[in-house]
Amino acid sequence: MSSTTMSDARPFQDDFDALDASSPLADLRREALDRFHELGWPTTRSEAWRYTNLRPLTASDLALAPEATVDASVIEPYLIEDAQVHRIVFVNGRFDDGLSDIGSLPAGVTVGHLADALKGNADAVMSHLGSTFDWKADALDALNMAFIEDGLYIHVPANTQLEQPVHVLHVTVTDPAAAVVTHPRTLIVVEDGSRATCIESCFGTGDDTCLVNPVTEIIAGHGAHVDHYREVREGQETWHLGTLGVTQGNDGQVNSCCLALDGKVIRNAMTGTMEGTDAMANFRGLAWGTADRHIDNFLRVNHMKPDCNSREYFKYILDDASTATFTGRIYVEQDAQKTDAVQTNRNLLLNEKARVYTRPQLEIFADDVKCTHGATIGRLDEDARFYLEARGIGREAANSLLIFAFANEVIEDIAFEALRSRLETILLDRLPDGGMFR
Repeated sequence: MSSTTMSDARPFQDDFDALDASSPLADLRREALDRFHELGWPTTRSEAWRYTNLRPLTASDLALAPEATVDASVIEPYLIEDAQVHRIVFVNGRFDDGLSDIGSLPAGVTVGHLADALKGNADAVMSHLGSTFDWKADALDALNMAFIEDGLYIHVPANTQLEQPVHVLHVTVTDPAAAVVTHPRTLIVVEDGSRATCIESCFGTGDDTCLVNPVTEIIAGHGAHVDHYREVREGQETWHLGTLGVTQGNDGQVNSCCLALDGKVIRNAMTGTMEGTDAMANFRGLAWGTADRHIDNFLRVNHMKPDCNSREYFKYILDDASTATFTGRIYVEQDAQKTDAVQTNRNLLLNEKARVYTRPQLEIFADDVKCTHGATIGRLDEDARFYLEARGIGREAANSLLIFAFANEVIEDIAFEALRSRLETILLDRLPDGGMFR
């Protein structure tokens, strides 16, 4: 494990040279590292990173996280109680067989790790890696590609229902002596007429400085249905800079929801592309900012074909001196007539020091469309609080009830009941007198 700083001419080169040069990914990884070095770390001069400054992180001594193990007690708080799931665990980006419990799968379905998939079917896997977004346009996406060694691989063949959700736990073992870097990778391929659900839980073992740089790709075929959830519950000094890419065929539906709950800086860059007609895409998110936490959701939805619908709905709760930014762009190609797209960002500020920057955007080249966007920024409703207090509810409890109601508009649409219940409990546990509303 060697360290690198922003001033290094070729950051992470020594770590890269230690990778398996015989891997089918060797040439792709080399191209990706070269691209990372060409681009350099993102700065606030880039419009995509205007409000998210990486300099405090990149000035640190960064080191690729080494192989590590954790006890079962470490992942226990993040398991979904009373739920039947296919569980797969990665520690510092590497598959942990002892903590995983994949169980039995329908015929033809693969739920495993990329390292195995690359050995058995490298061409098929590599044809999908990096296919859902332009990984060469962003340095962190290129860096993740350069260090792919393992990751989650889900393949659901045509006309197959994966009834139980896949729950992947990405664990980062932090190190007080070095700022470690992990590059989790998830590839989900759901063929025509099939259905799958995947839950990603990202967390660390401590509060030391580290970078978690995950990339998830979802390829949904014609008539496929995919539900995807990511919960970010990192350590207090973790920089979680994630990417999600989605492509859809005809008549399919993809629902993705990101819960940004803990971490020093949490960024989620999302690209959804509807390559077929009559597709539906839902992107939702809830973020909770406290202390000096910074949250950044950067979303682009591409309507490339006619008769597609998309909904983007993101909510922020910001307390103390936390900051957040939302950038959402709906892009409508000239041939994408009858597009119906709605984008909404709502923000609840609980402290005068909290700040939010919201940038809803439309880029439309078709003339027969319905596209709207909107953003609101506000504080707790005084009239609603007065109404609750007049009925004997104390001020703190009234505040908690209003905050929970605001957040629950995102949570209540989660289709997987066990996950929805757990997230409701997490939110209530964070609120004064929250327990009285269970």
